[in-house]
Amino acid sequence: MANLTMQTRAGTYEVPVETDKTIVTLAKQHKIVWGHACQRGICAQCRTLVVDGAENLNALTDEEKLRLRKAERAEGYRLGCQIQIVREGNVTVAHRPY
Repeated sequence: MANLTMQTRAGTYEVPVETDKTIVTLAKQHKIVWGHACQRGICAQCRTLVVDGAENLNALTDEEKLRLRKAERAEGYRLGCQIQIVREGNVTVAHRPY
């Protein structure tokens, strides 16, 4: 079974991979603090660095393209409210708010 590793300032958590749910949704479901406000890709409080497993995630959304600079996207930053795991496989993400 694949794992989602979530790194926060409070620690590192491993939860089972669930497809078609956002990182913010999974964090809330497992009671992991993952800063967010809008859940629509506007506030960017859920800015997330994809450390590993990007190939298991959905493509960048229009909201991410509008909110994150091109250099941020090139470094692997996404928005936790927009990232969804779309196929089984290990994924590691880190919460990196501004």
